[in-house]
Parts: sequence; C-alpha cells; structure tokens
Amino acid sequence: MTTRLQAWTLMFVLIGFTRPAIAQNASPDTLEVTLPEITVDAVRSTETAASAPYAVSVRALDAEELALKPTRSLETVLRALPGIWISDRGHFALGESISIRGMGARAAFGVRGIQVLLDGIPLTMPDGQSTLDVVEPSTLRQVELLRSPASLFWGNGSGGVLFLSSASRPSEPTLRFKGFGGAYGQRELLAEGAVPFGAHHVRGYASHLTQDGFRNYSEGSQTRLGGTGRFFVGSQTLIRAVAAAAIQDTEHPGSLTADEVATDPRSARPGNPETNSGKESTHAQTGITIEHERGSALVTGTAYGVRRLLENPLPFAYIDLDRTAGGLRTSIQIRQGRLQWGFGADAGIQHDIRKNWNNESGTPGDDLGLDQIEDVVSTGAFGYARYVVLPNMQVTGGIRRSVVNFEMDDRLVANGDESGDRRFSAWSPSVGMSYRAGSALFFANYGTAFETPTTTELVNRPDMTGGFNEDLDPQLSKGIEVGARGALPSGRLDFDVAAFYVKVDGRLVSFTNDLGREFFRNAGKNTHGGIEAAFHWRPAGALELTGSYTGARYVFDESDLDGNALPGVPEHRLFVGIEANRSRFWLKTEIEAVSEYFVDDQNTTSNDAYAVVDLYAGHQGLSAGPADIKPFISLRNVFDAEYSGTVVVNAAGGRFYEPSPGRALLAGLQITL
Repeated sequence: MTTRLQAWTLMFVLIGFTRPAIAQNASPDTLEVTLPEITVDAVRSTETAASAPYAVSVRALDAEELALKPTRSLETVLRALPGIWISDRGHFALGESISIRGMGARAAFGVRGIQVLLDGIPLTMPDGQSTLDVVEPSTLRQVELLRSPASLFWGNGSGGVLFLSSASRPSEPTLRFKGFGGAYGQRELLAEGAVPFGAHHVRGYASHLTQDGFRNYSEGSQTRLGGTGRFFVGSQTLIRAVAAAAIQDTEHPGSLTADEVATDPRSARPGNPETNSGKESTHAQTGITIEHERGSALVTGTAYGVRRLLENPLPFAYIDLDRTAGGLRTSIQIRQGRLQWGFGADAGIQHDIRKNWNNESGTPGDDLGLDQIEDVVSTGAFGYARYVVLPNMQVTGGIRRSVVNFEMDDRLVANGDESGDRRFSAWSPSVGMSYRAGSALFFANYGTAFETPTTTELVNRPDMTGGFNEDLDPQLSKGIEVGARGALPSGRLDFDVAAFYVKVDGRLVSFTNDLGREFFRNAGKNTHGGIEAAFHWRPAGALELTGSYTGARYVFDESDLDGNALPGVPEHRLFVGIEANRSRFWLKTEIEAVSEYFVDDQNTTSNDAYAVVDLYAGHQGLSAGPADIKPFISLRNVFDAEYSGTVVVNAAGGRFYEPSPGRALLAGLQITL
C-alpha cells in the first residue's frame, strides 16, 4: 500500500510541476485509440480504425519516445495498451511473456495463442508458437493490437494479433546512433539509417545489447540486424522487402520458491549454474510482399522464410533444435459500390530437427534420448464481405477453414519406432457491425480462434518417451464483444472502451516435473469476461495524460478445476502515463499497478499485487554542427518495489517466481546526422 501511495503522490507532484508548461507547444499525439483513416493491417483487409468492428488499438510512437526512452524490451512499448499483459523477465533466456485477454498465458517460454507479425512478416510459426528474438524495440514506430479472436484472418494461434512496424517514409537521408548504459550492467548501442530515392526508400539498423543482470547467472547479449525497403513499380504496384536477424547468448537463472525469493531475490535457481543452463540461438528471416491495384481490386501476396538454430542446455537435458520454416499468403480485395468482399489463402511449412542429450555441465552427454524430425504443414482459406447498410453503418462477416498437419519421424529406433502424425482442423466464422456517430464508433462482433498444441508441447510427453502426445487436442475459442472508441473534441479527450466474453473449450494448460520440464494437457472449458478502457487527454498545452485499465475474470468452468481462476493473469491492471514538455525538456512518468493473481491451477498459491513507477527525462535536441544530440536519463522502479513481474505457471516444487529488477538508473543519448 505504501508503494501505491508513493506512486500517486509522485503523479500529482509531476502534474503540479508541469503546469507552467501550458503555454508551450504540444508534443505530437501518441494516442493509440484515435479514429484515423489508417488501414488496420492486423485484419488483412481495407478496414480502418474509423470503421473496423473489432477491439483494436493503433499506437504511433513519436520522436521523443523513440529518441529519449531506453526501450530494452517490448514491455516498455506495449504496456500502455488495454487488454494485453506483457512481462519482462529481466533476462534473455525465455523472452517476454505476452497474453491478450488471457490467451497465451500458459507459455513458460516464447509466445503462444496470439499472432505476431513484424513489418508484415509472421513471427508466428505454423504450429502456433511465436519467437520475438528479432524484434528491436528501439526501431518500432507503430503497433497495432487486435484484441478480438482472429482466426478468420490468421488461422492457427490467433486469440489476438500484435502487428509491429518499424517502417516509416523518410523525407531525406537520416542516420541516428543511440546508446545507453547503467544499472545491472545494461548497455545498448543502436545504429539506424534511412535513404529515400524518389518514391522509394530503404532503412536498415544494427544493435547490440548486453547485461550482467539483476539476478545471479543472468548475463547475456543480443545482436540484431534488420532492414526494410519500399519500392514502386509504376503507379499500381508496391513491393515491400523485409529482413531481420538476431544472435543470442544468455545464461538462464531459472525460477525460485517464495522462501528463496524472501532470502535472496537475486539468486539463481540451484542447479542452473552447475549445468550451464542457458541459450545460444541464431534466428534469421526474410520476406517480400507485393501489392497490385487494378481497378477496384487489390491483390496482395507475401512470401517469407525463417531459419533458426538453437542450443539450449537445461537441468534435465541438452536440447538442440534446427528449424527451417516458410510460407505464402495471398488475398484479393474488391470494392463494388457499397460492397467490399475478398478472399485469401495461406500455406506454411515448418521443418524441425530436434535432438536431446543428457546435460554434462553445459555440453551434450553420451546419452542421446531424442532424435527426431518434426514437420508441420498448415493450410487455410478464408472469405469475407463487408456491406455499407447506411452511410454510417456497416456489417462484416466471413469464414475460414484451417488444417494443420503434424508429422514426426523417429530417428532413434533402438527403443522402438515412435514415429507418428496428428491432424487438426477447424472452421472459424466471424461477424461484426459498426456504427459511426459523430466522432465516435460503436461496434459489436462475434469471433473465433483455433489453437493447436505446438510441436514443443506435443513432443514433451509426461511419460518421457518420444513421439507425439496422442492425448493432447486443440483449444477452441468463441468470443463476443461490444465497445466504442472515438473522441470528445471539446474535452481534448480520446477514448476506447470494450466489454468481452470468451468461451474456451479444451484449454491447454501446463505442468512441470521436479526437474522443471514442462508438459501440457487439456483442462476442459474456460470463460473469459471483462472490460477494457483507455484514454488520452490533453488538458492544456504541453501536458498529456494517457491511461488504460483492464478488469476481467478468467475462470475454469468444468473438469477438476471447476470454479478456479486461470493462473498467470491478473484480474486488474492499471496504467497511467503523464508527459510534459518545457523549454525543450521532456519529462514522463509511468505507473503500472497489478492485482494479486494465482500461479497454479489449484489456486493454492498467488503472486502478490504490486505497483511500479518509472521516470524518464531528456532534452529534445542540442545542435553541434551537423549533429543533433538528445541526452536522456531514466529511473525505473523508482521506489525499489520488490515484486515478481513474471511467474512460471504450475511450476514443480513451488518454483513459481522470477523476481524483477529493483531500482535501475540508465543514461544515454541519441545523435542524429
């Protein structure tokens, strides 16, 4: 309670400090919930934020946030959005944990249950698992969050959609360098350049991030490279090319029990250092999209490829994964008066060579326990139509058929041939309506999501044998939502509100053995219901306030868990951000408060509620010849709150908690030429 009181006190002090800045020029609008005529790429049609009958937020990051905020992880970019729950573990071994309306909450590593795309290229594999290694948060300029079930457009693993974009259209050649360093040995260097030539442009970046880590045995490094290009062929054809790569080398501190956290929250899990648990990975992907407009039709085609190499020593095994994946996506959109309709098809392949040895102090031992090839082929086709019933009212409907085939070839036949296959399929309908009244849009829709187990979940059999788990089935979701978003111009206020109810059948839940190995099962049905709200208020001049609140109940309603809350997701989360400018100085504070939530299916143990306050400050530009220099400083977790921002759901031995970093001071600067 003391931490929360300090947070609110700091907020009111900041408001008082910024009152003299009212006469200054307002900073650019960074609101994620306006109604611009911007196409929402997350719904694969020409729907815009001003017409889409879905709960969708579009957030553009302004120049100050790009330059003056040390964005070490996606959490700092996405935390202001409603409906999403993202937590940064403070180390690189497992990546950020992300869920949308409770979808994806089971993931102990990677991202499950939601679709993620970077510059139009999927980060979600055909089996439904997403890897975010290649995302450089410091280069993101716009994010779209579709909170509605979206298998109509994206197929498997689409309980929500996160669409990330680093592209922007430069008016002149630019080159920027950004670097920061500070607490817990955190250091990052970023170089990014963009060159326009005529109607075309190219952009590229490289970054290197290292840290010693808040916790023992969490040292790591990440190197990222990437680029985008935008080229026009005539006046009707656009070509977009994307490439991204990431190299990681990190230690893995593991999770702790409550007693271990109380004794020393900076400790590593016993056994992880001795087995050199960690991860070395190389991930690269590339893609190309062609858009051709001909009369009233828009034809879009995308091709992409992925290569991933992973060496992952863990206490229970040394895992080696060699992945090759790729796919094709195409769609046609046609406008005919008040009717717009379209259809599309997708195909994706995933080829994994997986080997598991016993772990001998961080190297493969002599006992080869798993040697198999796993292939996934995903196909789907969809069609939709949108009809303008009245000038301010339209209805949208569509349906998709998805088929996902898993096949495993056992190459370790000394203990018996455990080769096998699984086939999953589903129909995914959706229908929605939107009505525009002045500066507000009211919407309602019904959507569905289809989610297969991933290859990792299928091969992790509780009996510790090879092959696929024949008892594991897909998770199916059906959801309805109503809401409104828009603006109150006289009050300088933009808003977004939504209420949702989702029925989940065959909920995939995790459990672990004593060595920390994760397994999965279907646990009957769930209901997810709640409200989401967000606002952006510009009361006067250079003062801006943003906020979001998500309140929901995620409950098992059958099987042995009937009545229990879904673990790993808080029922209440509040975010408040206050930004001010004065005499070219930029100041921002962010406050996040999270309610207590359970960490196990049986609801016997919980993670305490917490509130965290972060401060950011910087100067908007000092000239030094041809260079523009922007220094900045940040203080995260101002009041040094002790909390676990991430948990391992259903962990064996009570090792649920991954303590978050304490107070952290970072300083840096950006130089633009």
